[in-house]
Amino acid sequence: MAVPPGIEILSLVNAIERRTTARMQRLLREAGLGLAAMEARTLRFIARHPGCTQSDIVRASGRDKAQIARIIKILRAREFVGHPAGGGRRAQPLALTAAGTAVHLRAESLRADTARELVAGLDSSERAQLETLLGGLAPLDPADHE
Repeated sequence: MAVPPGIEILSLVNAIERRTTARMQRLLREAGLGLAAMEARTLRFIARHPGCTQSDIVRASGRDKAQIARIIKILRAREFVGHPAGGGRRAQPLALTAAGTAVHLRAESLRADTARELVAGLDSSERAQLETLLGGLAPLDPADHE
């Protein structure tokens, strides 16, 4: 049976994603940040999109509303996320607190270390070529492009 075009690439991308997520989980745990990988991703999204809402995170992440609501509740309880002044009762904008910013920056440092290790065997031209090739892959859904 012939292998459909792209299936091997999809398998490799999935394997890399699983390994990097597992590595981030381990690094976050070892650093004592008290964050799961999805919580770190949520902090990253809020840091990149100050004033975003839970609905924005749901759309960008593809996760369900209940999961994002639970994550935001956890992040608020840990005082990593708050609501800036001016937010209405519904669709409240989210922002990182000072504590949230600090933990986000530490998590991003661990993410950068993981990224460097991922491409350590490639020279700069190979990294640039890989980035171009991967950037040329079409996302399955426009919301997946975040």
